[in-house]
Amino acid sequence: MLSLSDVALLKSELRSKYNVELHYHDVCPKPYFELERADGKITQSIAEFLAEKNQKPSFSDDGLRFTAERG
Repeated sequence: MLSLSDVALLKSELRSKYNVELHYHDVCPKPYFELERADGKITQSIAEFLAEKNQKPSFSDDGLRFTAERG
């Protein structure tokens, strides 16, 4: 699970690099993230960020929602 400071850092990086907003939904049973738009560069950047935290993304079919899983 990511800390709130990690979530804030990821949101900031995506906004500055790709001008895209990342929304964090802290819900049961599992928090998830939602993007306004997605493309290969954005998903790769998310995967690289999460890998540094020993996590990996599990994306929805449309690539707009994902959860962070232990990697």
